Amino acid sequence: MVKMSVGAAFSETFGFLKTNWMQMLLWLGGAVVVVCLLGWLLLRNAMMTMMMAQGDPSAAFGAFGSFILFGFIAGTIVYAASLLIWRTGLVGGEPASDIGWGLGAGFALMLGNFVVQIGVMILFYIVLFIVGLLAIGVFGASGLSPEAFASGGASAGLILFGIIFYIAIIVFFLWFFGRLTAAGPLMAVNRSSNPFSAFAESWKLTSASQWTIVGFNFVMILLFLVFIFVVSMVFGGLSSTMMTPDAGAGAVVGLLLMALIVYVPVILVSVSMPAGIYRCIGTQGSPDVFA
Repeated sequence: MVKMSVGAAFSETFGFLKTNWMQMLLWLGGAVVVVCLLGWLLLRNAMMTMMMAQGDPSAAFGAFGSFILFGFIAGTIVYAASLLIWRTGLVGGEPASDIGWGLGAGFALMLGNFVVQIGVMILFYIVLFIVGLLAIGVFGASGLSPEAFASGGASAGLILFGIIFYIAIIVFFLWFFGRLTAAGPLMAVNRSSNPFSAFAESWKLTSASQWTIVGFNFVMILLFLVFIFVVSMVFGGLSSTMMTPDAGAGAVVGLLLMALIVYVPVILVSVSMPAGIYRCIGTQGSPDVFA
């Protein structure tokens, strides 16, 4: 196990991005295009069915099933593109030769993440129920009523308790999913299709740097928010213009450009972050894998 620093995580993340941004644009851009086309093919009829399915539960459930199917297909494609990018950037080689593996491993990683997230949410609601019972025992049922909050009658202790619990939830999710952040790069490096063994290995590798990873992810989230805020301020007038009835094609193009400026860098950096963390804590390879 290798203990990383926040500075090293920044260096490796943006080093990976600098070296592999063309591949990332190609594969992630292609994945988005394919997902959009599949969404248009699979969901256009489903949306019409849902709008016309009032009083027909079977039709509504059938349309809902189309959305679930599309979600699994889209997740598989995006995860496959990410795995191909990580394998190329961390090991080398030609991504096109690994498309078959990437799709299978992408589906497995997407499904593994889905199972883990469901388990975490079940645990979260159990904890929330226990904490709610504790709060009722300490503050009383009347102190937790909507009327108490609306009238400003909630005690300072209850408000402080709520703030601490809310912060604890954020920290827990940052910590838990930070412990799994190297699973994707591990699957890519080992050309594996078993996400659960990758989760276990990631949990082991991140143990020495778990709170550093939390800090790094928190700082990156803040930087993302600042970046999105600044771009939104710059393009805010364009958004307002787009909402007017006489908005022309130029405004539509400008709004699309704004979306690209906002989301493309965020996505590229987000995909680079697990690779950067893996490079800091992994025991394989050296910095020259970015060749």
